Amino acid sequence: MKRCWLIVLALGLAAFSACSVHERTATGALVEKASDLRDTRDETLRPEVDWWLSFEDETLNGLVARALGENPTLEEAAANVRKAEAFLAGQKAADLPGINLSGSAGRARTEGFMGGISNSWSLSAVASYELDLWGGRQALEAQRALDREASLASLSATLVSVSAQVADTWYLRLERQVQLDLSEERVDMRRELLEMIEWRYGQGTATARDVYDTRTELAVDEVTLARYRTDVAVADHALSALLNRKPGDFEDTVPGISGKPLPTMPPLADEPLSSRLILGRPDMVRAMLDVKKADEAVAVSLADRFPSFSLTAGYGRAGDGWEAGSTSGAVWNIGGDLLAPLIDWGRRKALVEADRAAFDESLARYRSTALVAFTEAADALTRCRNGEREDARLQESLDASSATTAYVTSRYLEGASDYLTLMIARIAENEARSRLATSRRLLLSNRIGLARALGGSFSDTWVRTYVTTD
Repeated sequence: MKRCWLIVLALGLAAFSACSVHERTATGALVEKASDLRDTRDETLRPEVDWWLSFEDETLNGLVARALGENPTLEEAAANVRKAEAFLAGQKAADLPGINLSGSAGRARTEGFMGGISNSWSLSAVASYELDLWGGRQALEAQRALDREASLASLSATLVSVSAQVADTWYLRLERQVQLDLSEERVDMRRELLEMIEWRYGQGTATARDVYDTRTELAVDEVTLARYRTDVAVADHALSALLNRKPGDFEDTVPGISGKPLPTMPPLADEPLSSRLILGRPDMVRAMLDVKKADEAVAVSLADRFPSFSLTAGYGRAGDGWEAGSTSGAVWNIGGDLLAPLIDWGRRKALVEADRAAFDESLARYRSTALVAFTEAADALTRCRNGEREDARLQESLDASSATTAYVTSRYLEGASDYLTLMIARIAENEARSRLATSRRLLLSNRIGLARALGGSFSDTWVRTYVTTD
């Protein structure tokens, strides 16, 4: 009868376990913190396609694919996901009863009339289980699950960061190569122009100031040429590092860069920013998970203020032996332990208050992160729109400069204009091309920044590559 009551008590306590003493408030608090930022009419879904494909650049596609497959920063982030999954599995295992095998053996001699040699042994399987009466262990498991989700968000952020760095550095490298080619051409024309002006100065048809001004312009262009050569080398080094290669191997990876033009992007659609995409950025997801994790921490500290109750049960065999004979048989036991805090001088209460303050802190950080995200997205969109207008004006400037060169060339061929005027027109067109190349690269960089500000998008290929574990 007593055994039945013990079993009923154990089952009742087990059924009562995992009842949390803390009511979760994270979800409602997060909605309230972003209520004025969220557009309820926005139903935009993040496309399941690699964001850089919109540039329609096969070389870029290959570089990003290679970087995402070999970059050590991504390997680190993926390893962090696997570590979080292992911790979660360990926490789930801790919620199950533990079973240990306990055994002992001994031999003793007793002196005297009744003395003699005695042997004893025992072998038992002992199970123990701490009841989660107040939901503390359940909250710990929820924290581990949130850690895993946070590691996935960090992995997504790293995917966005690495792919954006590759794209930005690639177009910087491409623009610097265009500038290098134009600069070499401009230096050659400046030298030819200087020879002509020096000859005219010897003939008395040009002034000393004309010579000095041309020499100054040539020196400036030569310095600019040297800087572009440095920029090309530095960009190569950066791309090599992103591709997990030592500096100096990039030219073998992507040959024939000289003469490759910068791509032209279609204008952006006149649509407002998607609040849903911005709030779904990896850093926003991470900030949201931090709030939920802080909420679970409050549940853990609250549960620690209440008594804990654990059950133990064992079954096995034991025996004793003497010179005259021996006995053995089955042994079993069942019991429970109660541990209740009595006097801790307010330590547990202080920990609860600290965790509640940490929850408020994470909530404020979520709001700050959201404001930064919306600001970055608005800035990126503004740069893109203004960059498109600037690019259009500079294209008009180049068209006008090219028309001038064509006009002066025809006049020179007709004998109505001299070669010096033609050289000046060609140099002006060269400078117009340089300005347009700079503007076009900035426009591409702004597009990359906008994709980054909206959190990027990836196909299932990369999700399976980094999330699937054995």
